[in-house]
Amino acid sequence: MDGHPLKSLLQLQLGSDSYAVTHLPHILNALTAESLLPSAHSSKWIARVNSLLHSKAPDAKWAGLCLAHRTSVLSKFTMIECAQSWLGIALPILSKNEAPPILSASVRLLRVIFSSATDVPEFQRQVATPNILKFTAALIPLAEKHADNDLKILILSTLAVVIPLYPTIHRTSHAALSTLCFSFLNGHPFKPPNIPLSAAASRLYRVLHFTGGKVGAANLWKKSVDDTLVFGWNAFLSIRPGYRIEGQVPQLPVSTEEPLISIPLNADRLRCSVLVLCDLLKATTHRPVEVPLGRLTKFAIALLSCTPDDKVDSHIDPGVRAMQTAVIPQLWKLACDLISCLTSCVGQHLSSSLSRIVTSIVFHLEQNLTGSQRLPFLNTLQVVLEKCHPLHATHIVNRLGRAIVPFLSIVLTKEPESRESEGDAPGRSKKSRKRAREFEGDEVFKIGREVVCPSAVDGEVLLSAFAVLRIVLRNPNLSSAMQSLSCRVVLSVLLALPQISPESLSPDLKLHPLLLERVQAVSVELGAGSTGNMGSSLGLVVGANLKDCHMHRDLEVLLHPRLPPLLRSMPAVEALSLFRSEESQEEVELRKTLGLGSAADGDVVMDELPPPPPAAAAETSKLPSQVLQEKPTIVTPSVTPAIAPPSQPLRPLIPEMVTVPDQPRIEAVAPTKPVAQPPVAVEMPVFVEEEEVNEEMPGIDLDSDSDSDS
Repeated sequence: MDGHPLKSLLQLQLGSDSYAVTHLPHILNALTAESLLPSAHSSKWIARVNSLLHSKAPDAKWAGLCLAHRTSVLSKFTMIECAQSWLGIALPILSKNEAPPILSASVRLLRVIFSSATDVPEFQRQVATPNILKFTAALIPLAEKHADNDLKILILSTLAVVIPLYPTIHRTSHAALSTLCFSFLNGHPFKPPNIPLSAAASRLYRVLHFTGGKVGAANLWKKSVDDTLVFGWNAFLSIRPGYRIEGQVPQLPVSTEEPLISIPLNADRLRCSVLVLCDLLKATTHRPVEVPLGRLTKFAIALLSCTPDDKVDSHIDPGVRAMQTAVIPQLWKLACDLISCLTSCVGQHLSSSLSRIVTSIVFHLEQNLTGSQRLPFLNTLQVVLEKCHPLHATHIVNRLGRAIVPFLSIVLTKEPESRESEGDAPGRSKKSRKRAREFEGDEVFKIGREVVCPSAVDGEVLLSAFAVLRIVLRNPNLSSAMQSLSCRVVLSVLLALPQISPESLSPDLKLHPLLLERVQAVSVELGAGSTGNMGSSLGLVVGANLKDCHMHRDLEVLLHPRLPPLLRSMPAVEALSLFRSEESQEEVELRKTLGLGSAADGDVVMDELPPPPPAAAAETSKLPSQVLQEKPTIVTPSVTPAIAPPSQPLRPLIPEMVTVPDQPRIEAVAPTKPVAQPPVAVEMPVFVEEEEVNEEMPGIDLDSDSDSDS
């Protein structure tokens, strides 16, 4: 019995036109390239498809177009054999008032016919070349007049495919194609932007320069960039009349439209212009072209530098001013998209403008923005810092580090309110405040905790911030204080993450392993300053490199320790100040500025207090036992000794950062055997409450010892 797939399909699913429509999904899935190889059933299959194409029933004709398209995709030989007859059926359909499914099936079939046999010269000469202009001439009015957006997107995408294949043939159609693109890229004041449709139109406009041939394509591309820049400047100036604009801009006529229409219309036009510029930068040309880097950078920085405080004209309606302010975040995002695309295109050639770009981005990151507003800035920073030369300005690098570190500390557990703040509440007596201090630490038993990253955007901000910090730490111009503080924050996050459940971190459970992997990668890079340090953290290296693309590089450093040292000023692990007693004054001020650490734990803290009064200074002559009995609040002096006093255990700089509910406190371990040092006399101010001084200390009965033999 002959079990050929085409035979069963022809006998069962294609037995009638109604069966063909009903079982079309099964037929399309059952067809394979092997089943369409030349056989005794091939002619019967072609005849059945042709009968469906000539059917007067719309549903049967649609089924025939779909089967012809699938056959053309799977069998190039069958397509070449039947292309002439199928063109005669599908091409006239585009000029008729047919249903959108039939039109879409016809466009797909014709696109395969014109694009899949470009390597067959005879087919191109006899079939493709005489009919391609007819196909384009039928698609342009269909895209302009038809109301179905999916059909328009299909037509624009099809034209973007066939025009580079037949560039010189479409030279006379360049003006009509440009007008078609502008009809979808001119903005709309009332409807929300149709992003897929405008993206398809932009991709079509990106390939129109091919119609100029190998010689004229470069000039057409440059003209397209210039025209799009003028269009973008015009839209930008129409959005922000009465505002200062960064850099010199062309003097363009002011729009006479109503602001309620002009602002949303030009905002959409500006979006389209940036989209087209990005696509033009990604386009290919037959010959090298000159990119107008200066004008593109000036335009991007003008968008990036917009703030609500740049207004110079105070005679604008408050409603219009509110609309202009509301569109500013959109301008920032467009600037970030353009800068990212421009950096990916020109690479290190943008290094001359890197300082201005990073300064503008850092200024915005220092403001109180939402997560969706911060994310484009962080993504753009990651691109420009990777593609361009390292920043050479020390103040910009340190400012960037200070702006990034607070985004990372949200992972760490926040310290509860200090007991002093609770005791000093108005209306409470001294006894009640003293009694409240006896229950210090009851916040550990609180079960509830807010989610660190409640939305997906917050998680992306956190991942992007770690990626940017990783690049910043490679910069040799980063100050030692900023470098040390950043490393300690990364270490705190590395210790805290395993104790945080994925549900507490984000509703998206995939964020926890991604974040842990990124933090481990940063930590491994920090510990790779020398082979000895890398060998000491072998467990971290192995754990972090299970999925990291830099695994081979790290293993090479471990296996071949005679490799040359890394060319960066990364301090050794033992040089990092992991304890508060080791902090420099610059680092203390930097930590306080960033809001990291707290003085509420009652241990060795770095808070500065005013000079003690003479009466309190006289108390410093008491014995250590008397000082301990009076329960003083210990404050680290301005000059920290080399070794802390034995009675005061060393604690990490940010212990409260690594505290989580229902988990023990993680602290850095101090050396068990410190090197002997001569005693250092340190004057410690003591503050004793009046009620505690008058209170009699209870006696100790030495005879009550349970281990006594008496």
